[in-house]
Amino acid sequence: MFDLLKNTVIIEDELPAQLRLKSLLQAHSSMINIVGVADTGKKAIALIEEKKPALIFLDIQLPDMTGFDVLSKISYQPWIIFTTAYSEYALKAFENLSIDYLMKPIEQDRFDLAIQKLSKWEKPKELEFGLMQELISKIKKPKEAISLTIKKKDKILLVNFEQISHFKSEDKYVNVHLKNGEEHLLSKTLTQLEHSLPSTFVRVHRSYIVNKSIVTEIQKYFKGKYILQLQDSKLNKITTGQTYTDIIKETFTL
Repeated sequence: MFDLLKNTVIIEDELPAQLRLKSLLQAHSSMINIVGVADTGKKAIALIEEKKPALIFLDIQLPDMTGFDVLSKISYQPWIIFTTAYSEYALKAFENLSIDYLMKPIEQDRFDLAIQKLSKWEKPKELEFGLMQELISKIKKPKEAISLTIKKKDKILLVNFEQISHFKSEDKYVNVHLKNGEEHLLSKTLTQLEHSLPSTFVRVHRSYIVNKSIVTEIQKYFKGKYILQLQDSKLNKITTGQTYTDIIKETFTL
């Protein structure tokens, strides 16, 4: 059975996704202990061999290799939960391999279900790397979009991401702020939107995602917070959240 305090490592190249997994795992801290994080395949292999974790949260696509390449190069078989941006429909085939996967953005309910499933496994299943590689080679990863689709009455607006200054959460909606001062409502939550945006956007607060390419000045604030000066028509200033300090430091090399 899956014993208490099973050591785990997180293999994920995106800092927001790393932090999201750490946050989700807090609800299971009595049975899962994070012993390391790696953001490339090479680092992952070294970390896994050093720590010998029982469980690995593994991104399928890393900067230097696939998650399958990582698994084929380690000396033992841990439990595996894949994290991925591939479509859920395409990954249905993985269910026959007796492993689990989590779609980004990862929700707490789905995450908890994966942990429950894990607790019922008596031992890690031997993975068929060749079959996995074949499956994933047939799946096209979503292309990075260049524009945001906004429904407005009987029209559909296509707003180029370069035109966007920042996003602000408004209850069950998101207010899209353009550089020219225009604003549009989007019927999504900020969490739903976060993982579909290009890498030029970064979440800096529970209520804000900003276009980091137009941040012209960063001021230190109290309790580890920062004030970001944006180069848009309204010269907006965004105060970051305390829990996003690590992301800010990493993003802007502070």
